[in-house]
Amino acid sequence: MALFYNLCSSSSGNATYIGSRTEGLLFDAGAGIRNFSKWLALQGLGPEAVKGIFITHEHSDHVKGLKVIADRYHVPIYGSEGTLRRMLDTGRLTGEEDLHIIRRETVIGGFTVVAAPTSHDSPGSVCYRVETPDGGVAGVCTDLGYMSELILETLSGCGHILIESNYDEEMLRTGPYPRFLKERISSPSGHLSNSQCAEAVGKLLREGCRSFSLGHLSEHNNLPHLAEDTVTGYLQFMGLTAGKDYRLEVLPKTTGGKAVEF
Repeated sequence: MALFYNLCSSSSGNATYIGSRTEGLLFDAGAGIRNFSKWLALQGLGPEAVKGIFITHEHSDHVKGLKVIADRYHVPIYGSEGTLRRMLDTGRLTGEEDLHIIRRETVIGGFTVVAAPTSHDSPGSVCYRVETPDGGVAGVCTDLGYMSELILETLSGCGHILIESNYDEEMLRTGPYPRFLKERISSPSGHLSNSQCAEAVGKLLREGCRSFSLGHLSEHNNLPHLAEDTVTGYLQFMGLTAGKDYRLEVLPKTTGGKAVEF
């Protein structure tokens, strides 16, 4: 079976490995190189297992370790034209890296990666569906703003999905952020709230998905139990029971070595 292994997931860093114990792909590289190697080792994985890095967008919590990791281990980088262009223009990439512009569908080795645009406020922001060589299908879907019909179609039937549950609406409303930042986060080009995530998970369940990791929780505007309770409460209202009708976990900020097989 394929492995879904989240290395880190929060407002300060995001990176997820999908594949086997010998080869796979990294989705986002928001980890420093020391933690990257250390966290892979918790699952018995070496950096050489990573055959490509797919970037969702160019915000620092998704790319801060990208260049160092790619250069050190000679890993090709994949991203939308908008994302790669922005990183080149801002000097975070030099153009000497092994860069590849993704299209709707990209094949690397035995992996097929399908990208769908998100409305997040970053040029070329995307989410991904990845099909592994052994037939597993997973999704990486954060920094949305809202769940579009194309994203829903792209993720249909995934065996496991990482979906963002970024903020609790009341915590954001009463929290310390300035008004402009609160409006940005809660806008259609920002992030999914816990309640929006719950609705999205409900739709994905109707599309045949049964296993979910809630991730990208805000460190200032959310708590793990609020994210979980909001989603499970909504699904209970739909007549669905955790452990019976679906599987759900809330990702920690950094891995403890736990992975999901799908």
